[in-house]
Amino acid sequence: MRSINDRLQEMTERINSGNVLESTGLGNEINFRVFDYDPEDEYIVREYLENYLLKKSKLNIKVFDIYDIIIEILKEDGFFSESFKYEQTEGIRELNGLISRILGIGTNENLINRKIKQNIEANQIIIITGIGKCYGIVRGHTILNNLHSIITKNPVIMFFPGTYNGQSFKLFNVLENDNYYRAFQFISRK
Repeated sequence: MRSINDRLQEMTERINSGNVLESTGLGNEINFRVFDYDPEDEYIVREYLENYLLKKSKLNIKVFDIYDIIIEILKEDGFFSESFKYEQTEGIRELNGLISRILGIGTNENLINRKIKQNIEANQIIIITGIGKCYGIVRGHTILNNLHSIITKNPVIMFFPGTYNGQSFKLFNVLENDNYYRAFQFISRK
């Protein structure tokens, strides 16, 4: 297994080469990629994104932290402070379900999609983070499936704390997911 630092370095080289802006699939599939990593490397990945990639890359990169988007939407909706009370009376599962409904997860009114769509430009590399932080509200495969309808030309790289085998996700290397999703694994662990 390669170290997280070696993989991040290879990713930097690929991103800066400009090749990531082009679809590389046989059928010219949509340019969605997953960079999976061990959950214990979360802080290394965050540090890399904030203090290295965004400052060193000459390309137009936009990072969307799904958790931060959810918090922003809840504050705009006026539900953020109320959510703490709701959790105390109803429990975390009920709160997560309610937040999913407020966000419109799985509907055409998906507020996360709307926020992302409002903030992307042409020829911009889209990076998705925060998947582990919003477990229980929305899943990685759901985010990618929903983004297909709004991002058709920009490359997307989702940073995923767990394992992606090219077909399905295993969040935190523990929580298996039986939902099939097809994206390219961006940088191999081997």
